[in-house]
Amino acid sequence: PKLNASGFLMAEEVAKRISGSVETKDIVLGDTKSGTEEGLVYVSYAAMTQRGYYPDKPHKENQDTYYICPSKFGSGEGDAFFAVFDGHGESGHDCAHFAKTKLPVYLASSLKKQRAALNAARLREDPNASKLPNAFHPSNWPYLEKKVYEKCCRNAYVLCNKAMHEDKKVKDAMSGTTAISVGFHAGRMTISNVGDSRAVLGYRVQEESPTPAEEEKMEIGDETNTDLVNEVGKKVKPGDIVAIPLSEDQTPYRKDERDRLKKAGARICSIDQMEGLVPMHENWGEVDLGVDVDIEGDPPRVWCMNHNYPGTAFSRSLGDSVGEDLGVNAEPEIVTKDVTKGDEILVIASDGVFEFLTNQRVIDICAKSNDPLHACTSLLEASYEQWLNYELRTDDITCIVLFMKNCRDDDPDVVRSLMNAKQQVKKSSNKMIRELSMPDGVATREEEE
Repeated sequence: PKLNASGFLMAEEVAKRISGSVETKDIVLGDTKSGTEEGLVYVSYAAMTQRGYYPDKPHKENQDTYYICPSKFGSGEGDAFFAVFDGHGESGHDCAHFAKTKLPVYLASSLKKQRAALNAARLREDPNASKLPNAFHPSNWPYLEKKVYEKCCRNAYVLCNKAMHEDKKVKDAMSGTTAISVGFHAGRMTISNVGDSRAVLGYRVQEESPTPAEEEKMEIGDETNTDLVNEVGKKVKPGDIVAIPLSEDQTPYRKDERDRLKKAGARICSIDQMEGLVPMHENWGEVDLGVDVDIEGDPPRVWCMNHNYPGTAFSRSLGDSVGEDLGVNAEPEIVTKDVTKGDEILVIASDGVFEFLTNQRVIDICAKSNDPLHACTSLLEASYEQWLNYELRTDDITCIVLFMKNCRDDDPDVVRSLMNAKQQVKKSSNKMIRELSMPDGVATREEEE
């Protein structure tokens, strides 16, 4: 590829590496059977991906990919499914494309089965219902409850992972993929995640009337602060648009993930620690994922006890069969939220976007854009620029951007809960005792002596 005087790709070379939407597309999702505007979600969306550049491997394939089914996903009227996959390892490209092909199929099949069973039960209970027009058509099947939809998502991830292991054409021993997906069903969005790709909501703060409980507190003089604050603790006011993470990076930075991995027999340490350049510990400082940018480049990783592999910087994924024995599994973390009028922007993206851009910066870029296609282009440009500021290489960069309009009222308690549950890994105190990076039950050298 042609390089400029600084050793970076020429503009025309960068353009060759970009693919995706050529225009913004519009769809209507939500409860299409209700016959009311409140149940509908008007969505505009676009997606783009940019192949990374590695000086030592200038022709390396793009290991990112994405999937979009904009309507009738799983035969559901008003249903859609969006997903981003970020492959890693020598066969990461194959793993990501396998997941793109199989995960939606497993999920759609499970959703159809569950909804068909509900419809059959409905018709058995009311024989006259079967005489109505299109009684057996999927457009008239009942909606699934939240927990049932989430169970379908969880099963689809696990089945996809199992199928990847069993497919001899996909060499996933030391390769795999992240998978962040958003399914729209019955006016809800369900986010399922393994790995460190993200889904971030751009929420427009609403003017809200006090709830009965809040009015009661004011009457008795309880001045408990219920103000909303953004990721950096700044109070937000009506009209502001704030970033709310709907997924949490699954990495060894998280103590809960470290504990789980160590119970499975993993050793957790950075490359410098493994090579003896710094002492073994588990105090990587105060990290607020999505707010802070990690520019050190030496994160904690997952290793076999007596070997220098697999070295994954994430704690869950599809594939990575060697890591699976150490706790790197495909069990997704799932969040479901009703789509309400404050929900204006949704970004689903690989870590190529979020490596050097905070969640709020990403949402701000989208908010300043004319449409999702413009937002995708701007995100790719901003992400690429930041990669050049910090690295000699650039990772693959992929994003799906949705602009949403809906008139359903917000639930302030739900919004506060999501904002308070933002991604963060905090030190318990300034004098945090360093935890030894050993699996539970394994003695350290000091203990043995």
